[in-house]
Amino acid sequence: MSNRIAGLDLADVEQQLSKHFRDFLDNEIRMKQVRNAFHQDGYFHFKDFSFLPGEMWEELHTEVHGLLDEYSAGHEATVLFIHDPHRKVHMIPQAQIAEGAAVVPALYHSESLRHFLSCIANEELASCPDSGQYLISRLNHPDDTHDWHWGDYPYTLVWIIEAPEGPEGGDVLQCVPYSNGNKDDLHVWEYSLGNPGKACHHLRGDVYFLKSGTTLHHLVPIQRNATRIILSTSWLVAAAGEAMFCG
Repeated sequence: MSNRIAGLDLADVEQQLSKHFRDFLDNEIRMKQVRNAFHQDGYFHFKDFSFLPGEMWEELHTEVHGLLDEYSAGHEATVLFIHDPHRKVHMIPQAQIAEGAAVVPALYHSESLRHFLSCIANEELASCPDSGQYLISRLNHPDDTHDWHWGDYPYTLVWIIEAPEGPEGGDVLQCVPYSNGNKDDLHVWEYSLGNPGKACHHLRGDVYFLKSGTTLHHLVPIQRNATRIILSTSWLVAAAGEAMFCG
C-alpha cells in the first residue's frame, strides 16, 4: 500500500491507532476479562470502549455512506428469503471499496488494529485474500435479515454504521459459539439446545468481534422500515510458527 491514499496519511492513522489501543493493551486485568469473555462466547461487544480515536469514526461513517451512494445501485444481491425470494440487499464488494475508499483499507491494513484483535483472539491473525477482506451491506426493509450461518473466515470485526434505535427494530444478533462450522450440516436447534448462546443488541457506532468460523449466528429480522448498514472486516489465522507477542 502507498503511504498516502486519497489524501489520507497512513502513518498518521497508524500512529493514532497504536496510541489508542496501547492504553487498552496495557490494562492487563481488562485484557484478561475481554479475552475470557471472547473465548467463552465467541463474541465480544466493545460497548464500553470507543473503538476509534478522535474523528476517525465519523470519517469512516461518511466514507461508507459515500460508497453506498456511488456503488450500491449496481450491486444489489439477490438473497433468498422465505416470504420474498426476490428481495434485494445492497452489498459493496471489496474491489469497489478499495477503488473508492481510503479509511476502510487503512483500518484493515493497520498493524496496530490487527495486533489488538490478535491479543483478544489469543492467536496471530493474518489478512484474508483480496476478495474477502471487507464488505459493506445494507438492509432496510421489514423482514430483511442475515439467516443462520458461519462466516467464511475464522474472525470478523463488524462495524455498525447505521442501526434501528431500539431492539424492537430488529438489529439483534443471536450467536451460538463452538458449533461445528459445517455449512452442509446446519441443525440450528441442536446447537441451540446444547448451548443457548446469547442475543445482543447493537446501535450506530458499535463494533463487535466475532469468532465467525465456529460461532453460528444470525440477525433477527428488521421489524419496520429502518436501515442497518455494516462494514464487515475478516481475518485468517496466521501460518503455524508465527509468534505472537501481546503488550
